[in-house]
Amino acid sequence: MLKYWENSPFLLSGSSNILEKDNAVFSSLVQSLNPTSTDDVLDSILMELVSCPPLASDELDINCFMNEMNSSLGSPLIYGQDIRVLKARELMAESFKNYVKKEVHFFENGMRKVFIDGDNAQKCKEAFQNGFTVALRGMEFRFAKVAAIAKGLEVLFGQPSVGANLYLTPPGSQGLAHHYDDHCVFVWQLFGQKHWTISYSPTSVLPRLYEPLSSFPCLESEKGGGLQLTLNEGDILYIPRGYPHEAHTNTDASESQNNMSSGFSLHLTLSIEVEPPFEWEGFAHVALHCWHEKEKELSDSITSSEARTMRILSVFLLHVAIRLTANCNPIFRKACLVAAKLGSAEVLDEPHSETLMLSQKATFWNIMNIIRNSSNFMEVYKIVAVIQESNDDSLQWMRWLRHLPQDGADDAKIDFSNLLRMWDKLVEFKGNGELKDEFFKTKSKFCRSVVYDDACKMFHMLLERYRRTRRQINQKFEQMELPECLGCLGSG
Repeated sequence: MLKYWENSPFLLSGSSNILEKDNAVFSSLVQSLNPTSTDDVLDSILMELVSCPPLASDELDINCFMNEMNSSLGSPLIYGQDIRVLKARELMAESFKNYVKKEVHFFENGMRKVFIDGDNAQKCKEAFQNGFTVALRGMEFRFAKVAAIAKGLEVLFGQPSVGANLYLTPPGSQGLAHHYDDHCVFVWQLFGQKHWTISYSPTSVLPRLYEPLSSFPCLESEKGGGLQLTLNEGDILYIPRGYPHEAHTNTDASESQNNMSSGFSLHLTLSIEVEPPFEWEGFAHVALHCWHEKEKELSDSITSSEARTMRILSVFLLHVAIRLTANCNPIFRKACLVAAKLGSAEVLDEPHSETLMLSQKATFWNIMNIIRNSSNFMEVYKIVAVIQESNDDSLQWMRWLRHLPQDGADDAKIDFSNLLRMWDKLVEFKGNGELKDEFFKTKSKFCRSVVYDDACKMFHMLLERYRRTRRQINQKFEQMELPECLGCLGSG
């Protein structure tokens, strides 16, 4: 995987030697679903599962999450949040010159919550018979076997969580329209067969998680029509983030529509969502924060309030400078694998593990060189000024830094929960050349004296905090009195 990770698609055949030893895992997962017909699968999804609200990416307070979501916990599935029923249809483009495939939702819920129970559950089954795909999110919360696989991938890639969705598609149908994702995905074909087309041309830079996705040309206009692949039962397809793709099932109307072997497809997607703190940009912010905390310990003799404020402001501006640098340097968007299992001390006897660890360290020092040579004080200052004047939330990407520990008095801390307050301090130094000098001094010293191992320790600590919150949520769902269902987490 290290050869293909965030680089190119990769098909791992279910009949390959690599997967043969994992046949027990595949068989166990299939048996937990145990579908004798599509009706059985739909009944277990629509009638026996409950809503699992999503967690905000930077929310680490389990009590806050439970209080906010209390009203929807244990409710029937909520359309758009837990489940979607959709198909790709050819519709007239806005230019009125040609037809393009767009997603059509069976339920147009708008601002109103649609609960999938009773009549709506029956409507979903009828929609499936009419060519609509049923997509269920949050499988890692609902099925113990999926949860175990997701946890294994979290550890393997050194990320806080892995999302899992289930897609049931009828014959001769396409659910999702041609699109690319802001996360890497492993597609695991559980039943039936599905045909995939993946573009040869990914986005120019890796898309960031949660950022708006840009437009891209359709696959039909691409020379060769893209990479064509067919997934059979047991196959796993890796698609890096930023690679446009689409998939469809075969048309086989002659056979029974209630037989899993008659052209239907059931596949599971496992999404490696690289959240902002765990990209290389995030690691650079962690390294700066860690270095600054150590600097505070070494410079306790600074008694001047103005000097302390100037030092805080220079670090704050350097965080913004790192962001600006990351916007135009693709390496910052790659997943940081410092905490990946493949690079841990437990597997150091394997050559690829040592190679990975060395490559991660080399990437870090490369990033330090980029920061040293590219950060511009006036550009950073003007960006912060524009944000303050427009009173927008463009600095919200920094809020996750509030989860890192800060020592010392309040005037020695950056308030990452109220970043616009930093502007008030910056105004006091407007036109003060000393702040510019302090910024370049701070940048130079940081890039020169930052300790990689210290940053790794804090990075691991932050990762564990994120994982702990997600484990607590899993436990909360397990403690709920959930309906007894096939493989459902928690026996109720």
